[in-house]
Amino acid sequence: MDDVLCLLGLCLRAGKLVYGDDAVADAVATGEARLLVLAADAGVTISRRAARHTEMKGIPVIRITEDAAQMGWAIGRRPVAICCITDIGFAASAAQKAAQTDAQYAALAQQLSEKKKHIQSRRHTKKTRKKSAGTKPAGGVNQSTHTKRGGERA
Repeated sequence: MDDVLCLLGLCLRAGKLVYGDDAVADAVATGEARLLVLAADAGVTISRRAARHTEMKGIPVIRITEDAAQMGWAIGRRPVAICCITDIGFAASAAQKAAQTDAQYAALAQQLSEKKKHIQSRRHTKKTRKKSAGTKPAGGVNQSTHTKRGGERA
């Protein structure tokens, strides 16, 4: 799980990591959270809130073997018991690294990998837009006879 800690530091530098109980709850509420990461010594209240996020929003949870002090040290902050990754690529990578050390996360890694492929395939498709006829004059220039200040053009 040491690889997951290194990845958390990278996520923080990329701006794709949210840490702390209230900040994680806000990220879950806005739909930004992709993966929750819990420290081994996370309290009962935090664990219960993570389980509620999983039930209500379907956000997967990984519990690492390191404690909150080590997790905080990995991201360069005070001890952190819970954090969430907001990028699907980082989340899939963290799940893959967790699956390498603990087999219970193999299905989660596969699920996030498929979700990542789906999101990336949608990014490269261009949406067709319906053009409305007659909304702009020819040439894209407004043919008004008045200036912004109310006077007439010469």
